[in-house]
Amino acid sequence: MMASKRLLVGISAAVMALSGTLQAQESADLLKVYELALKNDTQLAAAQASLKASEEAVPQSRAALLPNIGLNAQTNSNRSSMLDANTLPAGAGNRTNDWNSHSWSATLTQPLFNLESWFNFERTGTLTEQARLSLAVETQNLIMRTSEAYFNVLRAEDALSTALAEERAVKRQLEQTQQRFEVGLIAETDVLEARAAYDSSRVARIQANNDVSVALENLRTLTNIYIADLVKLDKTMPVATPAPLVIEQWVNTAVSQNLTLQAARKGVKAAETQVKVSRSGHAPTLNAVATYGHNVDPTTGRTYNNGYTSNGKTNSTTYSLQLSVPIFRGGLTSSRVRESGYRLEQSQMDFDNTLRQTSANTRNLFNTVNADVERVDARCQGIVSASSALKATESGYEVGTRNIVDVLDAQQSLYSAQRDYLNARYDFIINTLRLKQTAGTLSPQDLKDLNAWIRASKDDELTPVCKSA
Repeated sequence: MMASKRLLVGISAAVMALSGTLQAQESADLLKVYELALKNDTQLAAAQASLKASEEAVPQSRAALLPNIGLNAQTNSNRSSMLDANTLPAGAGNRTNDWNSHSWSATLTQPLFNLESWFNFERTGTLTEQARLSLAVETQNLIMRTSEAYFNVLRAEDALSTALAEERAVKRQLEQTQQRFEVGLIAETDVLEARAAYDSSRVARIQANNDVSVALENLRTLTNIYIADLVKLDKTMPVATPAPLVIEQWVNTAVSQNLTLQAARKGVKAAETQVKVSRSGHAPTLNAVATYGHNVDPTTGRTYNNGYTSNGKTNSTTYSLQLSVPIFRGGLTSSRVRESGYRLEQSQMDFDNTLRQTSANTRNLFNTVNADVERVDARCQGIVSASSALKATESGYEVGTRNIVDVLDAQQSLYSAQRDYLNARYDFIINTLRLKQTAGTLSPQDLKDLNAWIRASKDDELTPVCKSA
């Protein structure tokens, strides 16, 4: 097992040399990896930004219901020329006047009745709730992606350890076969068979080595930090079906708590409100408007009979109610009503499909987890049987009743049984988490519970011996 450890350290050093400026984390358990993923995962960050963008739709739609104040101003430079033949001397030319006129006005508009704006405000609130649920879905997805990436590394490292142990065992068998051949106890065919098995085990070890590198890179994609060593899973962790043990209770929980299903419900509600928004295009709107204006134009000044002279400045204040009744818009509103009706139908069908998939996935995962429990036990017994078969085959080979091919096949069966046993345990963990995710109950607490079984292991624990052995 020390060779396995040195090989893994060598892989880590090589990857670190290529990693450049990325920060390294010497060792981490499941919770530490999850904390790193929370800080660095791009998918979660994108979902958080999407939620913030969706939340801005609420004040934007609310603005259509609140007072609107606008200010308008203008200034004009004017010039006029006039020739009056009766008052000007001959050759006096044109009379030219230059003056400036300017004005400004402030308008306050308060919507009093606007169904379209009101229903649109209601719709954006529903869409924001849907966005929050989508972020919660992505948070659960991060828990799953973290768990899968973490245990895929452990799975690959266990496979590498098993491949190394198998390679060493086959190499010893090859050496023993060569010694027997040299003293004339066996034929050269046995040596060739042993060498072929050894070459095959080397290929398996090379592939397992690469699988570890790939798994570590997948984990770095999640955390943006290279982690040199992951704390191992205690192979004595119990394997049991999660409670409750009744499948319909899981289905009922999923129907009420599955986050994707809840988001789909909000989508249906938003689509229903959109139908109201579209129909509101037929409704009148009523606004209260107050306008104050100031105008300056010297050419409008005049002198009255009482001797008062105006300077062309006027101020005005206007209060009004503006009623707008849509009569005909070329069929636009009717088309929008039909479109929103179809969108509502689409949302309802999407919800129904999500509901069916959620129920089916819950049942399938519940059955899969139960099968995993039995499969782990069966794989455990498989190790016991394969180990006994190998001992019996080796004994038969010693007395000449079995050949080298039988021994090599028995060795391969034993190590395959060990790999299958370890894979079955990891499959149980992942499928259990997926079941909780589908039921809508998956949370960081599940990682804490798992992390209680993640602890430093000795080298000889990487490829465990089944308890039933």
